[in-house]
Amino acid sequence: MSHVQVGSRRLAVDFFSYTHRISTQFAIRGGRPLMDTLNDHTLSYIELDIAYVSRIDEPGELIADYTISILRKENISFCLVAAQIEMAVKAAPPAQYFARRSRQVFCTVPSFEITGVIDVPGNVDLHKMMAIGVERFMPIYKATATISLLQSVAFSGDLILVNKEAIEVFCIGEAAAATTTPQGSG
Repeated sequence: MSHVQVGSRRLAVDFFSYTHRISTQFAIRGGRPLMDTLNDHTLSYIELDIAYVSRIDEPGELIADYTISILRKENISFCLVAAQIEMAVKAAPPAQYFARRSRQVFCTVPSFEITGVIDVPGNVDLHKMMAIGVERFMPIYKATATISLLQSVAFSGDLILVNKEAIEVFCIGEAAAATTTPQGSG
C-alpha cells in the first residue's frame, strides 16, 4: 500500500481513462518526475494515496473517493497537469532544447480530442515519435482535452501526457518558431 512519505512533494494530476477522471495529489518520490513513473516498464500500475473519481461527462460530480487506490497504466488515456510541470517532466538538455521546434498538434484518444504544442526535432519522423519503446507517454504542452461528443466539456493545463497506445489519430502542424518554453524547469 502507498502512504505519503516524508519529504515527498505533491503534484495535482487528473488521470483520464476512457470513461472516468481520477483526480489526485500524486506523490513525487525521490525527485522522480511523473513522466518517468508513467514510462517505467517495470511497473504496470501507479499507486495513488488519494483518488477522487468522476465520470468524464460530469466532471464536477464525484462518484467515489478513496484514500488508497491503484491505477493500471495501460488504461490511462492521458493525464493532465495544470501547473508545476517541472515535477512532471525533466528539463531538456540545452543542446537538445535549441535543436527542437514547437509545433501545433491534434490527436484523438477514445472519447477525447487533444490539442496543444509539442516539441520535436527539426526533421520530424512520425514513425519514430509513435514507437512505444522507452517512452509510452508523450508530452503535449499548453494542452486542452475536449470530450468528442460533448464539446462543451474541456480540460486544460500546462501539460498533457498522452498514452501513445491510446492514440487513434495524430496530426502535427507546420513548424513554428524555435521553442520558447523549455520542458520542465530544472
